[in-house]
Amino acid sequence: MAKVLFLSTNPAAFRSTFIGYLYEVAQRHSVLLLIEGLDSYTKDILNNKNMFPGLEKILFFESPFHGNIVAKNYHLHKIMQKTVQDFKPDIVVADSDMWPAGMYLMRLAKKAGAITVVMQSGFKIAEQKKLFLWSCLTNAYTRMPRFLPFGIRMMLVKLKKWAGYALYHWIFPLSVGESPFFGKTSFLFWHESAGLRQADYAVVFSQRDYDICKRDGVDPQKLFVISHPLEHESTKKFFEKAYFSENRKKEDKKTVTVMWSEEKTGFREGDYSLISATDMRESRIKQVMLISEKLVDWKIFIKPHPAEKEVPQIKEFLGRISGDISVVNPSEPADAYIEKSDVIVGMPPPSTTLFTAQKQHPEMPIVHMNLIKEFLADAYKDFEGIEYVDTETKFNHIFDTIQKGAYRKEKKPSVPADFSDAAALINHIYAKRIS
Repeated sequence: MAKVLFLSTNPAAFRSTFIGYLYEVAQRHSVLLLIEGLDSYTKDILNNKNMFPGLEKILFFESPFHGNIVAKNYHLHKIMQKTVQDFKPDIVVADSDMWPAGMYLMRLAKKAGAITVVMQSGFKIAEQKKLFLWSCLTNAYTRMPRFLPFGIRMMLVKLKKWAGYALYHWIFPLSVGESPFFGKTSFLFWHESAGLRQADYAVVFSQRDYDICKRDGVDPQKLFVISHPLEHESTKKFFEKAYFSENRKKEDKKTVTVMWSEEKTGFREGDYSLISATDMRESRIKQVMLISEKLVDWKIFIKPHPAEKEVPQIKEFLGRISGDISVVNPSEPADAYIEKSDVIVGMPPPSTTLFTAQKQHPEMPIVHMNLIKEFLADAYKDFEGIEYVDTETKFNHIFDTIQKGAYRKEKKPSVPADFSDAAALINHIYAKRIS
């Protein structure tokens, strides 16, 4: 039996995906979980020994991004160091090797002789170059003085990112007695592909994700494909028991949930010109109005992103459209509304919730709207199980079919994977380690 140390830096991704990996591994191995935060419901599930027989302990940490970041960096390093010393893991499994927690843990674990693995925990929108461009455009348009020429703003944004790189990759590690984290790959430059830094192995969901990682520079020799935990039969049953059955649809009407992004601006595909906050809001209002006109007498939930701060304003301008529209609490879990709904709709930028919904209910109509032709919003174009709508003609066709109850999906064969689940991968790695 291996000693496996799990690290999760994203509570939402942990609930939707990473807990599935943990469940699989904890059936056969001894596990310790390091996590940045947990909702109380998930914490109770993790404490259920019938579900997680191998989970020994849960430890919490805080990343050095807000407040006293110097003190937080010191404490983060201490926690990672002490956890490796006390638990002595054979294998470390993390959701990233890019962020400070992952960089510290993987370096310390490898020094102690552990094997390190990064496992994909969410939807991969695009390769690094596009993500980095989107980030620079966002900062140049929204966080820099507008009187400066655009080229100067872009230059200042990139200089600021390099300053952040110096802080997190050089100054912070040196301040806790570590050598710098060398190499240009960094979360500050939106390198998100698993395995670009210290991980020995990297796990992705599909051939699509494998190809993106290769384009981003990940060594193909360290890449494995394992399908999403919701596509593993026994793990899907765990999710059903732990989460989904609690929120099974109880509405007396047909229901559609619209995922509402916290992003206030965007950029047009092609010329990257700014889509202002006003234009973005009007586009979203129009799309909700179109949905309410097509799905007559349906209940419409608007599920804001957890980071959305303007819920009262959203309620005010959407409330004028229809009395069947309800704007729900942003902090509520997305999986609950997937269970309550007959249709899920997303609007740019691409929501990872649509990806999760497609795994949670493969037969459900899931629609990604891109009527405004936004940069990066074509991530779901030709994506299996998700309808990509970029014209009103496509919109009318899809929603007329849904309204008539005639919508059907063609069932596709499962994609070959290198391992059946996370436990099979850990068994393989551990056998090699002890042989």
